[in-house]
Amino acid sequence: MTMKNPHTVKPGGAIMHDSISYQGARFALFIAATLLAVACEEPASPGHSAVRAASLSLPGTDTVGGQGTLGAGSATPGSDRQDFNFDVTASLSGGQVFYRDWAVVRIDGTVGTLTVDPADPSTAITAYRDWASVCADPTRGVAFDGTGRLDTGSLTNFTVAVCDNGSPESGTDFLQMDVPEYTYSHGGFLSSGDVAKSGTATIIFQDGFESPNPLSEWTQYPSDNGRYSLSSDTVHSGTHSLQVLFNTTGPYGGYGLITRGFPGHDDVYVEFYVMFQSGFQNQRPDGYGMHFLTMCGESVVGSGICKDTAGVRPSGSYWFYAGVDPEEDSVPRLGPFSFYTYWPDMPCPPLYPAQPCYGNALTQSLPEIPLDGGTWQQVVFHIKMNTPGQYDGSQELWIDGQRKIVQQGMRWRTTTDLQVNEIRFDNYMGDYAPQQEYLWIDDVTVWQP
Repeated sequence: MTMKNPHTVKPGGAIMHDSISYQGARFALFIAATLLAVACEEPASPGHSAVRAASLSLPGTDTVGGQGTLGAGSATPGSDRQDFNFDVTASLSGGQVFYRDWAVVRIDGTVGTLTVDPADPSTAITAYRDWASVCADPTRGVAFDGTGRLDTGSLTNFTVAVCDNGSPESGTDFLQMDVPEYTYSHGGFLSSGDVAKSGTATIIFQDGFESPNPLSEWTQYPSDNGRYSLSSDTVHSGTHSLQVLFNTTGPYGGYGLITRGFPGHDDVYVEFYVMFQSGFQNQRPDGYGMHFLTMCGESVVGSGICKDTAGVRPSGSYWFYAGVDPEEDSVPRLGPFSFYTYWPDMPCPPLYPAQPCYGNALTQSLPEIPLDGGTWQQVVFHIKMNTPGQYDGSQELWIDGQRKIVQQGMRWRTTTDLQVNEIRFDNYMGDYAPQQEYLWIDDVTVWQP
């Protein structure tokens, strides 16, 4: 990730779909890759990932376990059946995983199996996240990464995502296994068994824009900007999404936000899906790019200070601003999502406050994940407030399940009166946009650990 020069950045101004289905071609690729490559591959190492800092959980307090099957087949080679058994803790120690796919058959007739075993020191659980984007309610899920040993003896990295949706044998729990090295991805609802999670987080609110009057839960500013409506033509799930209009005429062609407040919390995650129109032009009249999403904190709720203090470095007592915007290096083309942040220790120009101090930008680690028009992209944004007097706050960003930006050691505030208490889609393009265009937002979830 890259911190940009703060003097040159722009002024501020659920329904889950089981989309991972059995695919013979995908399993064939896994078999071929394993048989051909396993003899010459380099061993993977189980180094513990920095992703541990992203966990919603406290070490040793949260666990997830499960045992059961996927698929309707029998426990015979070539059958559509996957067996699993795992026990993993947020502390990352002592984790055990057993996963066997009976559809993966070796030349000698043995069946594809992956294990993590404390008795095998080359295997390990390397990261634990107390949420999973594959779940309709992400707080009912867990995702964990590890280095496992295949039945062939080789090591490989993997990710498991699970959802604890119901009681044992209800068929509502979900498991997905991904092994990127072999392009293996398979998951589904359990055909037998159970997934059990402890330490479930708390939903603050969810909005798939499906209720009879969903926009009544949000506040538009100015109230007559006319930019926000419901769409039934372009949705991520369900029957509706939030549609945002950008127009070529002022004063509200590119100006007018939609916001929703909630009780303050010190540790907040937000997940949503967004799709920009194909060919979307990201360029304001002043030549900079747009402001998109903001997570705010205001010690005086409803004061509006978070949106009215462009160019001012916050003191830590009254407000902060944590934004996610498309990078503007490639305007008018959409750039990858990046951070745009106001916090008390952000660098400012030498002449500040005589010279404005605009938000600082932080870009994704390489390779960046592009923001392509015409495609839904999943965004998960995490903000953890600091303990007053300490530099233990952070912000993190996942794009399509990949953790791409981490900023730690942050001091957001000097008082516990300041918490995260607002989500805002600014969709700010100045007075007008370069062309009439749209973006769509769907399946918003805000939760605390």
